[in-house]
Amino acid sequence: MKKLLCFVQQLLLPLAVLCLIVNGMGYAATETPAVSIINDQKPGVAVAHGLKKVTDALRAKHISFENVASMSQARGKIVLVSGLAVGGGAAASLLKTGNRPVPTGAESLTIWKTSSAQKPVWVVSGSDDRGLMYGLLDVANRIGWSKDSKTPLSEVSEITEKPAVSNRAISIYTMNRAYWESRLYDENHWVSYLDLLAQNRFNKLVVIFGYENGGFLAPCYPYFFNVEGYPDVQMVGITPQQQQRNLDAFNRLIQLAHDRGIEFTVGIWDHIYRGGVQGGGIPGTKDAPDKPVPGLVWGLNADNLTAYTKTALVKFVKQVPNLDAIQFRMHNESGLKEGEQESFWTDVFQMMKTAAPNLQLDLRAKELPESVIQSALKVGVNFRINTKFWMEQMGMPYHPTLVNPDKSPIRHSYAHLLNYPQKYKMNWQLWSGGTSRILLWGDPDYARRFAESTHLYDGDGFEINEPLATKMEAQPHDAKPFELLNAPYRYYTYEFERYWHFFQTFGRIGYNPRTDPVVWNKEFEQRFGEKAAPFVSKAIHQASWVLPRIITSSYPYTSFPTTRGWAEKQRLGDLPSFAKAELSDMAQFASFDEEAKMRIEGGEIPRILPSANSRWFRQTADELNQLIANAEKAAGKSPTKEVVSTLTDLKILSNLALYHSNRILAAVNYRIFDRTRNVAAFDEAVAKERDAVDAWRKLVAAAGDVYTENLALGVCVADLCGHWKDELAALEKGLAVLEQKRTALRAEASTAKPIVSNAALPYKGLPEVNVDPHFQISHQPVTNAPVGKPIRISLQVSAPAGVKWVRLRYRNVNQELAYQTLAMTLSGDTYSATVPAEQIKPEWDFMYFIEIMDKKGAGQIYPDLNKETPYRIVKLIR
Repeated sequence: MKKLLCFVQQLLLPLAVLCLIVNGMGYAATETPAVSIINDQKPGVAVAHGLKKVTDALRAKHISFENVASMSQARGKIVLVSGLAVGGGAAASLLKTGNRPVPTGAESLTIWKTSSAQKPVWVVSGSDDRGLMYGLLDVANRIGWSKDSKTPLSEVSEITEKPAVSNRAISIYTMNRAYWESRLYDENHWVSYLDLLAQNRFNKLVVIFGYENGGFLAPCYPYFFNVEGYPDVQMVGITPQQQQRNLDAFNRLIQLAHDRGIEFTVGIWDHIYRGGVQGGGIPGTKDAPDKPVPGLVWGLNADNLTAYTKTALVKFVKQVPNLDAIQFRMHNESGLKEGEQESFWTDVFQMMKTAAPNLQLDLRAKELPESVIQSALKVGVNFRINTKFWMEQMGMPYHPTLVNPDKSPIRHSYAHLLNYPQKYKMNWQLWSGGTSRILLWGDPDYARRFAESTHLYDGDGFEINEPLATKMEAQPHDAKPFELLNAPYRYYTYEFERYWHFFQTFGRIGYNPRTDPVVWNKEFEQRFGEKAAPFVSKAIHQASWVLPRIITSSYPYTSFPTTRGWAEKQRLGDLPSFAKAELSDMAQFASFDEEAKMRIEGGEIPRILPSANSRWFRQTADELNQLIANAEKAAGKSPTKEVVSTLTDLKILSNLALYHSNRILAAVNYRIFDRTRNVAAFDEAVAKERDAVDAWRKLVAAAGDVYTENLALGVCVADLCGHWKDELAALEKGLAVLEQKRTALRAEASTAKPIVSNAALPYKGLPEVNVDPHFQISHQPVTNAPVGKPIRISLQVSAPAGVKWVRLRYRNVNQELAYQTLAMTLSGDTYSATVPAEQIKPEWDFMYFIEIMDKKGAGQIYPDLNKETPYRIVKLIR
């Protein structure tokens, strides 16, 4: 009997599998499927991925389907036709006969509804495999929104799209060996991660080897293989079997990316380990080791560096044959000494031109010598230049109006690089991983403005860090990676999944700035419920401006590096040092000391004053608190883990905004005291610092036990480990020092002789009410102008208090040039100024903004950075 049963099972199993393949759900062939799917013959791998997601979505909804070759074979109640826009496929044919526009340009797509034989027909078509995949993934996503299995495509919408930004990349660091390998060897992790990237239309993945991590992967080659002719250069302790495993897993990762239409770049940032900044401040890494150290490369030196690198690179591109690009760090932080760089890179360029002539090379801009750029041009390698968008942090979504001066000729932004005639492309790297490390982030408007800004100099695209980018940085390379959230609050398989809206906003908005908000609104509803979703989404969007505003307006420039500054967690020093901070956009925000000087001596500042900035943070905190309260009420008495952890992040950000609101006022008052020795100003500074400490105390209470005790995201001596409560202890200690100083000042005042000085001036507190001006401005931007001709700028402006003056600030688009100023004169109702032709250098485009002051001393810059990029770019016609 058992043998008969076994025989029957063996007979029926293949029939069942065949039925599943043909009919999708295993329904009998006589039943009418809900959906018929028609594909092009031999679809590409990316298209196959999109089709799989469509059929997975149908199965998840228990909707029957069939795959057929033509319209005449389709038995379904609805027909879904998938194919390229050109060629002999069904989709191309339907577009042609329907006289529909054909998507053109890379990654373009169209989704169109028509009919045939009285059946609704959805046509999903793309200009190429990636565009078609994006269309199919959109359909799959919308099938998931459907609430009625009888109308499985009811949420699908007609649309035609093409990418606004051509390259949209996510970058990954490999700072800790144990953490990196926990990901490298986990194929399920990469499947989920890359699915998320493809769904959100990222088309590049960058994996970076070597970055201030104590010498790990400096260089990366011995991690994968040994190089013939250099037996002494090796990673200490690694076996051939481990090298092969690493190479196989890495190549598999690249293949998985390509299967989803994602190109792959490897960042080779360290070429030799020589200690110093490469050590990242990790204890014991100031100097390069003088003996072999397990896990580090040994045997590389000044004598064999260039020859080894050239040979290793040739082998690397052969062993990793599907690589799309290599990103190189160029300057001394890569281990190269200044005297080595030009000859080293010339040799590497010549070798790459021979070994991989079409491979794209990304040359990082920091301290990049002009001679190296000229060498790349002369050799003829396929290259572009990558530069940091805003320090190693996440500032506001525009290129800094004026970078903080620094000894480095190119530290961030574009310096002098945007010159004409144009000979290379620029790629803009937003180092979000230094700022938005662990808290939830996502705002479509920020992403839209950022994406728009990347078109400067016909920009080639953008690259952003993944969330948790520096996890386990500076920790022992054999240490077990920590869990971000404590067990009662985890609701995901992989931590990156909680940042779905971060990926969604940058990816989808980067592809199409006019993406329908329904794309994220539906997901918020699915995750948080229809009642709570509007409050949660609005709160996340609003809260996502807190960190960029901190970085731009109240964050010390000295905390520039990702490996030193962390605005989410750090208190940013004790008040006396915080009050001296220089900021990162000196043309838009006044410093604490500048406002203090103005309050003492008088004067006018059109830039955003710290006191006005404080009000922005306080108002944002108040609005967030109301949204959080509404979300908590709507979520009910039994909120999900995702609701709890999301609202925790929002409460942290709300209190962080409140902290900065109070600390900014404390800093201005402290600078008034420092300049005048006015004790009333000191008392006000201490009072505001006490309020700031109280806000941080509320932040700690909001964080509760949701996060792990030790958030190890960098060097512990730089406060990149630990928890917010550790910062609270430091804040309370700093406040106690200030209070002790106040006691000393009382004693000093009781014995001191009267001195006539600024200290005798009556103290005037900072304004508590909103005194922002209300200018009415009308301006027609100048967008282009001929070379060699003057440029005239005009605008109309009025204010309730009356306009005192208007002035034009301008320069070429070159961060190394100073802004010049022209008074704008009034004629009728129009203010105008003309920039002389001799002040406009033809090598760069031109930019300007306008400063305005009313008769009560309130100023403003136009354009308004709260609404748009706060300057205008004028393209010179050459």
